[in-house]
Amino acid sequence: MTAARHSRRLLALGLLLMGGCALHKQVRVDFSDTPRDYLPRDYEGVYHRWTRHDYAEQGVDKSLEVWATYKSWDFREAYIALYASIYSLSDADRDKLRASQHDAYRESYEFHITAQSARWEWNDLEKASSPWRVTLLDALGHELPAERVRVEKLPDAYERQFFPAKTPFTKTYSIRFRVPSDSDFVGVRSGSITLRFESPIGRIEMHWAS
Repeated sequence: MTAARHSRRLLALGLLLMGGCALHKQVRVDFSDTPRDYLPRDYEGVYHRWTRHDYAEQGVDKSLEVWATYKSWDFREAYIALYASIYSLSDADRDKLRASQHDAYRESYEFHITAQSARWEWNDLEKASSPWRVTLLDALGHELPAERVRVEKLPDAYERQFFPAKTPFTKTYSIRFRVPSDSDFVGVRSGSITLRFESPIGRIEMHWAS
């Protein structure tokens, strides 16, 4: 192999590795509830900004693969813009939707979860007997257990539009964390939050940081 050809191969390998690093780079987010002026076409980019994807392995199988979307105010504003456009909402109905979304945002940390597994029985986050423990951590290490893990039965066309990670093999959940009044948990005010799934068959951690 000539020196020039060897150099080209090294350069190609370096670019490939750099590309891999870029794919795994965490996108910085804005946790504030500053009003946004999104258009329907903005939704896709905002969805990807607030969605994390990772998986845990058990041997050669994926014990759990997860796409998690944090329903921040930024995400909800983009959702409102697209939903109002699809369903031709009046200004009054759009205002009602925004008010209900803002109330939900203020009440809890809520995540839309799309999950799949090599074995269907491993994908059972909603069950009291599930081996998976789901928690939310802030940057200071304070931890909250999930208040509610619920299976969502959403219309297929709706879910594919708003949460396109869905496939015929996935299961959809809503996971909510409510902060008790006496808790030390400061959440996004600490600068980052981490959604953690842990069990004897694997562990996943997903991060959002400002």
